[in-house]
Amino acid sequence: MRKQCKRKVHRLAAPTIVAMHINPEISIQERIAVLSASNGWANTSHFNVLADCRDMLMLAASHKGDEETLAVCHLSGIALMNMKDRYAEKGKIGATGDEIQALHALVDVSEDFWKRQGGGLFIDAEASLSRAREMCAKEARMRRDA
Repeated sequence: MRKQCKRKVHRLAAPTIVAMHINPEISIQERIAVLSASNGWANTSHFNVLADCRDMLMLAASHKGDEETLAVCHLSGIALMNMKDRYAEKGKIGATGDEIQALHALVDVSEDFWKRQGGGLFIDAEASLSRAREMCAKEARMRRDA
């Protein structure tokens, strides 16, 4: 039997905390989106920032098996769906007090979670989210064209 190296080869990627320090605008955008929802001047781009935050966190927490983080994702998902329904009904994006608390928890937990992860997980989650959104867009186009 031949000897084999047991060393695991990891992808080279900066830790997420370094990337967040270099590019603080991501965290700032998320916090502004929550602030805009609480003050009543949110638009669809603010909603999309929060949805991306939640979806990326959900993918990464699922991969890691982090049940506490998944619970926050579930709670914030309910808040986002309520906001989406309200937008469809009234044409304006807003949130109740409980929804704002859920969104604040989402942004806080997301920042804390990503600071403790390697850069590879963030890259993988972002790629998975892009593929999923691309597939949904293709399906929507196919349904529309049919």
